[in-house]
Amino acid sequence: MSRLAAAAGITCQHQLLGSRASRAEVTGTLRQAAAALHPRGHLMLTFTGHSDRERIRPDRPPEVAWCLADGTLPLSEVAALLAAVPPTVFITVIADTCYAAALSRFTIPATVVLLAACGPDQEILANPATGFAARLERLMLADGQPNPACTSYLWLSRQFRRDSPDVERPQVWTNRPSVWSQRPLRHPAPRLPIQAAAWDKAWMPQPCRSSDVVAASMSFGSAGMPGVLTLGGTPGKRKATA
Repeated sequence: MSRLAAAAGITCQHQLLGSRASRAEVTGTLRQAAAALHPRGHLMLTFTGHSDRERIRPDRPPEVAWCLADGTLPLSEVAALLAAVPPTVFITVIADTCYAAALSRFTIPATVVLLAACGPDQEILANPATGFAARLERLMLADGQPNPACTSYLWLSRQFRRDSPDVERPQVWTNRPSVWSQRPLRHPAPRLPIQAAAWDKAWMPQPCRSSDVVAASMSFGSAGMPGVLTLGGTPGKRKATA
């Protein structure tokens, strides 16, 4: 995942591995990253590990939570943390876990692209032929640089559909359909209007200059699972206000 962050122009990354991926560390690091972001910033959050789900109320979908070193982090809390960033920020979430697409059920004001290893009600196979993270990098990168063939999130979604079993099909989701035609790993055009959420439509924004944006990448893995928590930024300049 760190190679994807680098390809997105993120030069400083923060990693939480194993026992360091605790609830306090993850939520605290995410809050710090959100607070440091420029209003036109790019926040990349990736998770590799186990997920649990539990039905709290019979009339509502089960609650999905990421399993961390010292407990679980419900997706409702993840969504609340992401909702706290400025609405002009671009957020990329890469979830390599069971029920990965469940985060799409929450409302987040900022532009969000979710790259999920499987659907909201699916589990990852015990011995997949190719890991989601490796496959994602293979499709999006070529020799460490953005893959010229990966021209849009729609293209990426169609590649996932080509040779994935229905029981475990990676999904691309965004809360702004207008981004489907944009190239991945680039910041979107400014002031995109909020539209209805959509599947299979991904977007790649135009790159922001490092002087205009603070980018943060954050990825983490739970105990017993390979993964990183990467958090970082490209120094940005803020205009003084009177």
